[in-house]
Amino acid sequence: MKSVKTYNMDRDCIDILSRQPNKSQYVCDAIRQKHNKMKEAYASDFDTRTLMIALKDRDIPDHIKRELINYLFESL
Repeated sequence: MKSVKTYNMDRDCIDILSRQPNKSQYVCDAIRQKHNKMKEAYASDFDTRTLMIALKDRDIPDHIKRELINYLFESL
């Protein structure tokens, strides 16, 4: 089943798409290809420093955030 949707696109993407004979199929193929290359991310995929930086940016208690920041600056 097909459905009409409207999305904002960057100008360079519009230029690429304008040269395609079947624009809808081109977009569908590109989305499926991108989706199939995606995989779930696990905490073990990242180093400790990256995880701590991501955690620091979350809404966490101030005392935990202070400890994270102290650890991050000490490990530089």
